Amino acid sequence: MAASGETTDLRSLETDFHRDPEHKGCYFFAPLDTPVTRPTKRRKISKAPQNPPPSKTLSFVPLLEGLEKPEFVKARNDAFDAQWGKQQELVESLLENAYTNTLNEVANFVNSVDFESYDGRIPTGFIVAGPSIAVHHELFDAISRRISNEDAATVIVVNSAQANNLKTLLKHINQHASVQPTDGGYSGVSEDRHQASACPSWEKKWLTPLQGSRLLNYDLQILDQQIKSRGISRVVLSFPDSEALEGGLLADLIAVFSSWRDRIPFVLLFGVATSVDLFQDKLPKTASRSLRGVKFDVAQAEDTLQLVFKSAMLNVHKALWLGPELSRLLLERQRDHLQSPRSLIRALQYAFMSHFFANPLSYLLPHCGSKDSLQREHYEAIRNLPSFRRFADDLLESKGFESVRRLLDDDSFLHDLVVQRLNQGQEALRNLVNGLEIIDTIQACIPSRTPIPWSELYTKAMSGELSSSTILKDILLSVKKMPSDDLSAMLDKLSGFPSLSISKSRQDLGKLIGQSKNGAVPLRSEHDIRHESLRTTIVAQKVELNKQKSNLSKQDTAYSGIVNHVAAILRESFSSSLINPQELLLHESFIYDLKSPYRDVFTPKPRFAIERALSCPHDYLGCSCCDASNNGLSSTQPPTAILYQLYLESGALINISDLWSAFQTIVSGDPQGSDEQLALAQFYRALTELRQLNEIQSPPAFIVWTKQMEAFPHQKWSIRISWPGSPFDLTRPIPS
Repeated sequence: MAASGETTDLRSLETDFHRDPEHKGCYFFAPLDTPVTRPTKRRKISKAPQNPPPSKTLSFVPLLEGLEKPEFVKARNDAFDAQWGKQQELVESLLENAYTNTLNEVANFVNSVDFESYDGRIPTGFIVAGPSIAVHHELFDAISRRISNEDAATVIVVNSAQANNLKTLLKHINQHASVQPTDGGYSGVSEDRHQASACPSWEKKWLTPLQGSRLLNYDLQILDQQIKSRGISRVVLSFPDSEALEGGLLADLIAVFSSWRDRIPFVLLFGVATSVDLFQDKLPKTASRSLRGVKFDVAQAEDTLQLVFKSAMLNVHKALWLGPELSRLLLERQRDHLQSPRSLIRALQYAFMSHFFANPLSYLLPHCGSKDSLQREHYEAIRNLPSFRRFADDLLESKGFESVRRLLDDDSFLHDLVVQRLNQGQEALRNLVNGLEIIDTIQACIPSRTPIPWSELYTKAMSGELSSSTILKDILLSVKKMPSDDLSAMLDKLSGFPSLSISKSRQDLGKLIGQSKNGAVPLRSEHDIRHESLRTTIVAQKVELNKQKSNLSKQDTAYSGIVNHVAAILRESFSSSLINPQELLLHESFIYDLKSPYRDVFTPKPRFAIERALSCPHDYLGCSCCDASNNGLSSTQPPTAILYQLYLESGALINISDLWSAFQTIVSGDPQGSDEQLALAQFYRALTELRQLNEIQSPPAFIVWTKQMEAFPHQKWSIRISWPGSPFDLTRPIPS
């Protein structure tokens, strides 16, 4: 019994020893009232009735001074959805197909890589995509999706922000490759390898066989184990902004990849903004010899931009056209800021929305059918349009007094005119863009002429400048100087335009070329420079050079007649189609040309926004303590706003002591109050923030508080900076 009792005492001592909290590394919380077996889960059934789906509310507001009926507001909203829906489908499909050739070439290159034929070098693709970084990221995202869907390959995208050093870059590669697609994202990488609790899930899986020790998170053996376990055939590393990486870092990375190329099948893709030669110059020769590259040229952003803009303006289903000023502003902003084509799509969408949202007459085009489809306020708005006033003035000058009176008094008569002129205006704009297509086709057939972008032709045509510009004169002169083979090719392309009656000229030219004795030599017209010669004459001991036409052959004479006839047809077509759209009646309803809404939304104004927030904080805070009706200073306003408004009242040199006295009076209400310490802290912080915003120069580096206001022993004055609209310098850290 004693033995058994001793045994019991030893077990109790051992149990008490293990229960001692000083000798335990972790603790388990197990309440006594916790049931041993877990109850079975039951499906929760909500007895409350489900709320019906919310009805779609109108995002447009009534116009015409609030007198617009709800059905007209809804009609404008529906018209915007319908018009932009068609445009968006067109431009999105066009943008997806813009890089189709490049995607196919890169995907074929990655899928058909034979690593044995590269003699120990790393297969590399250099994608020259131009200077737009936004285009680089869009293109590489599309390439990543394409390669991942077609082949058993893992694609790792590395940006310059993730490549601070070699270890960070390798850790990012291991992390990206180890995360399964079902994880829904990346897991964080811990810097402490000694704490098991801090080890992320993607690191816990990769252990060495020796005592279960974990690998370093930047060891490529993790990547090696990953591709073997998942059966990955190649590892594609893409660098969209490769030129932002340091040359030394790239060289070290290539050296590491070269040492692992016999175990890990690497394929590198570099996005190049300048040229492959400049990219190669930043690499050492040892790194360049480790690569074997293929160059891929991508359609430049400018070409894609022109294609998107042209397709948006040529859509036959569209009822809204962009004016010249807005079009010019959109295109200039795209070029100046090197934005992607998707930013142009967003700008076009905003232009469509602005027109249908703020213009009550945008309802006219899709719904102006019956005479009861408009309310009286619509007719009053039409009579106040500038184009209607010009139309009425023209009628008065032509003695059409009765017509003007009926237009002003009879809504039914005005409705008939509106329907007629809306259809005529749409037809005139379609003929205008058709004329631009003819000009663009002719430019492509003139090898010696640099083609003018279609967007520039559009802006000139919409402003009415193209018909009287030298562009048409130069094009017609180039047509007259065309040889017979170029003219025949041009007529073949122009045969697709029904508005041009060139079928007879095309047949005559074909017969003339067939009857030519020397078919290898093209025919030339009388306007060709080869039929001009210089004649030298001496008059009064002065030498004069005169141009003289040489004698034309019979076939060249006949060819000159055909050329002149074609030029006359083109001239007549241009004169009838290239009108001034600003002279069309009711052009305000189907041409949108307001620049201020776009400029206010798409142009950042940090100075104006911050200064207005500091001047009128009650407009942004929305609190009840700051009364908007009281424009004066109040202690409830933020300290920086108070100090900024005092700063606006000061001169070039600001006395810090006077500024502090005024600030303390406003904040505490009593200069001798008991909250001086808090007020001084707020004052110093507000002064530092104004310095950070470049409003004042050289505030005090530190403050020593004394009751005699000797808080600023090193500087008692501050200089006000005259800052004419330059952007804020938000890159500097706030002084501590």
